[in-house]
Amino acid sequence: MKKRLTAVLLVMAMVLGIAACSSGGGDAQPAGEGKEEAEGSGTDTQSDSGDAYRVGMAVYNLSNPVWSELVEEAQRYGKEKNLEVTYADAGQDSTKQISQIENFIQSGMDAIIILAIDVEAVEPLAKKAMDEGIYVVDYCRGLKNAHTSLELDPVKTGRALAEMAKEWLDANMKLSGEFKWGLLDIQTVELGVQEGAACEEAMEELMPDAKLVANASTLTVDEGMKNTESILQANPDLRVMLGLSAGSGVGGNEAMKAAAGSEDAYKDYALFSIDATEQEVLAIMNNEVLKGSISLGSGKVHAQMVIDYADSLLNGREVERKNYMPIEAITSENVQEFYDNTYKK
Repeated sequence: MKKRLTAVLLVMAMVLGIAACSSGGGDAQPAGEGKEEAEGSGTDTQSDSGDAYRVGMAVYNLSNPVWSELVEEAQRYGKEKNLEVTYADAGQDSTKQISQIENFIQSGMDAIIILAIDVEAVEPLAKKAMDEGIYVVDYCRGLKNAHTSLELDPVKTGRALAEMAKEWLDANMKLSGEFKWGLLDIQTVELGVQEGAACEEAMEELMPDAKLVANASTLTVDEGMKNTESILQANPDLRVMLGLSAGSGVGGNEAMKAAAGSEDAYKDYALFSIDATEQEVLAIMNNEVLKGSISLGSGKVHAQMVIDYADSLLNGREVERKNYMPIEAITSENVQEFYDNTYKK
């Protein structure tokens, strides 16, 4: 439950630890030493030093690079804020995630950050957490039962991906007449469906000669590689791919590099993605097949944002109910600056 600390005990910093936390087959990963449970109902749950709030982090699937980056940065940044954070990877299994969130509630977390797999299934648990005084931070899934959220605008993001692709293709490949392209979309999440539809609509408007020949739902790197390979095998003359995730950016890049056969041929292929994780950014810097990626702030920045929201809520500071991710196209023109500002700090 939310801890009613006196003013003397209020703190401005959080410790990110990872404690082994499992329930119903769901494993949580520890970032540091675990803390003993507070005894009795309604007691303050603090670290041994008496100054750390406990935060649970329920994550969709760490096979997605941006979410892996999210957890890694949450570990680092959380230490600066003096929060003890426990994360649980559901592996894209909704039943497992429900069990993990229930465990967070039962163990008396002060706040829970949720990247929900099945929003409708999670809503009752999020409400239960709030009713018990636990602060709930929604990450990108539009939970109604949350104190605050970090959200993306799927329509603007999907269109930004198409606009980035058009600008690069016009300047570098100078395509004439009809050409094929494929879309690695996200069909399992409503936001992904909206994002994909916006991308397709924008491509049809901006590049009417472009013919969409294949869609494949893609979230993880493994899916990105396999789906891209399948699309290229079915369409050997296809040279342009767009993807809505870091999984498509990283996995698709590897598959298209293999199809190109040599570094000299990378210039004849073009892949554009969303998330701009460090792996994607390095591929752009190295002049590989991935030519651009839409940054939504990166998993690193997202981690800092949601940890800051939890920190503010726990310490009585106001937080906007809805907060939106930034949208920025990262290409060879600005990739070095973006890398230096985002990943070298």
